[in-house]
Amino acid sequence: MINNPAQLTGMVLNGAHGIYDVHTDDGILRCTLRGKLKKAFAEANAAKPVGKTQQRNNKYANQTSTERVERIEKRDSTENAPPTRLSVGDYVKIRKLDETTGLIEEILPRKSELSRMDAGSTSKKLIQQTLLANLNQVVVVFATAQPEPHFGLLDRYLTICESAQLSPIICINKADLEHKSQIDDGAHLYSLLGYRVIFTSTQTEQGIDELRDLLKEHTTLFTGPSGVGKSSLVNAIEPGMAIRTGLVSDVTGKGKHTTTGSQLYPLSIGGWLADSAGIRALAAWNIPPEELAWCFVEFRPYLGECLYGDCIHIDEDGCAIRQALTDGIINEHRYRSYVRIYTGEER
Repeated sequence: MINNPAQLTGMVLNGAHGIYDVHTDDGILRCTLRGKLKKAFAEANAAKPVGKTQQRNNKYANQTSTERVERIEKRDSTENAPPTRLSVGDYVKIRKLDETTGLIEEILPRKSELSRMDAGSTSKKLIQQTLLANLNQVVVVFATAQPEPHFGLLDRYLTICESAQLSPIICINKADLEHKSQIDDGAHLYSLLGYRVIFTSTQTEQGIDELRDLLKEHTTLFTGPSGVGKSSLVNAIEPGMAIRTGLVSDVTGKGKHTTTGSQLYPLSIGGWLADSAGIRALAAWNIPPEELAWCFVEFRPYLGECLYGDCIHIDEDGCAIRQALTDGIINEHRYRSYVRIYTGEER
C-alpha cells in the first residue's frame, strides 16, 4: 500500500465505460474518475438546455460583422470552459493507487479540441462530442490520382481545422503517379494561402523524411478520404504501426461512432499519432455561419469591410469579399467552396 502517493500529470490515451489508460512518467496507468469529478460531469451535462451551436447562434444574433471578427481574432484557449467530458488527449491530474492503477482527480484546460455532433443529438438539443483534445496539427491526406483529389472536400477539412484552431498540413500522396496539371496548380494555390503542402510517395520515399520531421514531438491526426494511402504513409513513418494498430484503415470512421473509437499511439521519434475514428461524421455543422468566412484565410482582410454589417458574402451589394473575387484577389474555386459549405450543398 502506498502512503500519501504523489499526484501525477498524464495524458489520456483511450477510454471506454469509465475506464481510461493514462500515460504518465511512471508508465501507463489504468484509471477511473474520482467520485466528485464524475458527479460534476453529470451535473454539468444535465444542465445544458441546448447545444453549443444553438447557443452561439443566439449569441451572435444582434452583433455586427466587425464585432464578430474582433471576437474571433481575440480567441484564447485560457477562456475555454472546463471540459464536461473526459476525452482522448486530455491532460489530467491523477492520484496513483498502486503500480498499475490510478484515480483521475482533475482535468486540465484544453488547448484545442476536435469535435462532432453526438449521436444522441436531436433537432432541439445539439450535443457536442469531443473526439480528440489537445491536438497540435492535422495531416490531411489526398492523392494525386487513384483517386484524384477533391479540392472542395479539402476546403471542408481546412475550415474545420481553422475553426478548431488546429494547424493543417496538406499531404498529397502517390506523387509517383502520373497526374493532371490541375493538381500542381491546386497545391500552388494552397501554398500561396500559407498552408504547408507536401508531396509524398511511399514508392520513391519522396517527402517521407520531411513528413516524419513535422510529426516529431507533436500530437497529430491523420485523416483524409479512403484509398489515398494513409496506412502506407503511417507504415513508412513508423514501420508496422498501421498494421499493428489498425490505424487509419479504410473502414475507420464508418457506421456509428462512439467515444471508444479514438486512440493515441506513441511515435518512436517522439510525439503521438491519433486515429481518425469519427472523422467522416465531421462537417461544417458546428461552425456558426457567421464564423465560416473567417475560416477561409484569404477572406479575413475583408471581414468588416462590407457595406452591410450582416453580409453573408453570397449575393449582397457592397460585399468586400465578392469585390475581391471580381478583382481576381480571391480564387473562384475557394469562393465556390465557401458558398457550398454555407448553403449546405452536397460536396
